[in-house]
Amino acid sequence: MKEKPIARFKLSFKRMYLVVMAWDLLGFLLIVIADAVDCGVENMHFAGTLIAILVIIIGMAVAAAALLTLVVAYFKVSVYQDRIGGHDFWGFYREQKWSETENVRPLNYLPGLKMAILHSRSNKIWLPMFLADMKRFRTLVSELASPDSALVEYLTQNEQQEIDT
Repeated sequence: MKEKPIARFKLSFKRMYLVVMAWDLLGFLLIVIADAVDCGVENMHFAGTLIAILVIIIGMAVAAAALLTLVVAYFKVSVYQDRIGGHDFWGFYREQKWSETENVRPLNYLPGLKMAILHSRSNKIWLPMFLADMKRFRTLVSELASPDSALVEYLTQNEQQEIDT
């Protein structure tokens, strides 16, 4: 029987939804502006255009919510007594012992969604820095991993940067 994790952490749905919708709306706005420039403002049917814009925005919001619900359900971070579990770039679940993590590199996946890549000799884990309970995650990792662990150092630095900004 496989050992159960001490804790499992979900991604922050709210954070991801706000970032994804901001990028969706920005892209959609650019398309509408480009279309207005191409067709000419005088040739646009404003009532029809506004209804189409409203329907598309609602559709994007519903689609984003559905897709992000699946993402939150699948991509969890597990913390064990001696290791951490997460997913690699391809979405496969991987685990690393605390002592195996050689270094941690930051990555801005999308502006607003920071990741940390945990490198070991055997694999890489992409660790989201937008977990729903980031404070508890930091505390638990600090308690379980050694103080000189690359992940503990990264989380401490990252927390300080968030406080400073």
